Amino acid sequence: MSEAAPITASPSEAERRAGFIAAASAYVIWGFLPLYLKLLATIDVREVLAQRILWAAPAAFIAIFIMSGWRAGWREIATAFRPRMLATLTASACFIFVNWGLYVYLVLNERVIESALAYFLAPLVSVAVGVLFFREKITTPQIIALALALVGVVVQGIALGSPPWMALALCATWSTYAVIRKRAPVPAAVGLFIESLALAPVAIGLLFWAASEAPLAFSADWTTAILLAIAGPVTAIPLMAFAFGARRVSFVTLGLLQFLAPTLQFTTGIVFGEDFTFLRGVSFALIWAGLAFFSWDTLRRAR
Repeated sequence: MSEAAPITASPSEAERRAGFIAAASAYVIWGFLPLYLKLLATIDVREVLAQRILWAAPAAFIAIFIMSGWRAGWREIATAFRPRMLATLTASACFIFVNWGLYVYLVLNERVIESALAYFLAPLVSVAVGVLFFREKITTPQIIALALALVGVVVQGIALGSPPWMALALCATWSTYAVIRKRAPVPAAVGLFIESLALAPVAIGLLFWAASEAPLAFSADWTTAILLAIAGPVTAIPLMAFAFGARRVSFVTLGLLQFLAPTLQFTTGIVFGEDFTFLRGVSFALIWAGLAFFSWDTLRRAR
């Protein structure tokens, strides 16, 4: 008796599976990014930020042609250099620069939990932005989610002794960046390449500023130089994976996967022994309850 032929997934199912793996991998890399940055803890924040910007440019340039091919890649770059598109990407570069700077600062100063707070709040802030600026309708569960998140932020401020300004600024810059990038419909790698080029003069200025006070770590030894250069692929690879996955899975799946990165960041902060008081626990519990309402509403409407 012959064996039954193996059941193979249809192309659409295979693509969805590949897309899910790619998108999840992107969020896992972003979630474990603090572990990489911890390796650079002894280096000046200015140099870490500058090196990330400078190495992101060649990494994104290579990614463009991997994702789109030679001819299509050059067409995409040419499109991005049109005056209006270039102005939009330059504006988004300003916000991603502040976002990266705040994130690197928080991680290198052992405040990973605070950075996780920002990205837990991000999807709820996106709802608020949609209502305020794009006249999108808001549901009752979303209102409850926003209210719980607001109370959670207030409790976090009480726990810290002052409002979590850095986390709120991190969330605000990311949300603003996302709104601006929606107005620049170019692939993720192309956007990152143009943004990195726009920020290159600022990065060079940061390097000169850091070098005026102490020798740059990049010139110290090969190990440190390689670690800093890895910042380019670490920035570009998850963007490529996310772009690949986003085209193959539903928005609902992406919406739920986005909680993976801050969860891993939060866990990393706990493992590294960052201060986590009872009040901070209450704060996160309120925010997680809000996210639960948000997720339930997303799944309900998708069905």
